[in-house]
Amino acid sequence: MVEILQKSIHDVFKDSLGIEIEYCKHRPRQKGYVAKIEFSYLNESGYAYLWIQRPTIKTVSEILLFEKNPDDEAIEDLVAELANFIVGHSKMLASDKGLECSIETPVFEGVKTLEDGLKTFLYKVGNRCLAIQIKGVDG
Repeated sequence: MVEILQKSIHDVFKDSLGIEIEYCKHRPRQKGYVAKIEFSYLNESGYAYLWIQRPTIKTVSEILLFEKNPDDEAIEDLVAELANFIVGHSKMLASDKGLECSIETPVFEGVKTLEDGLKTFLYKVGNRCLAIQIKGVDG
């Protein structure tokens, strides 16, 4: 599932949103918005967490909502929907390979630092990092 999620985040940001992402070398210590989504891959359960900083989610808001200054509620909804978009695209990629995958409804978890002990993939948009963290199923 790890490789599929990595491909998915690139597909979603580059192809769907038109945003270039690169790998981020340094683990950020700041707080970011976090959404969690449960998934099942090959009959094993896991969780994917999207961690994203406010400037990046505002960029996504401009693209998807045509809103430059979304309120807190809109940001929370957008973070959850972006997690759903990324993991949902992973589900489609897995299905295309004949691999069984399902996802649940995403949940906004709050504003937090990155959780230690989880498999973490760091990316950056401009000079801001975002992360996908995985617990279970390869994570």
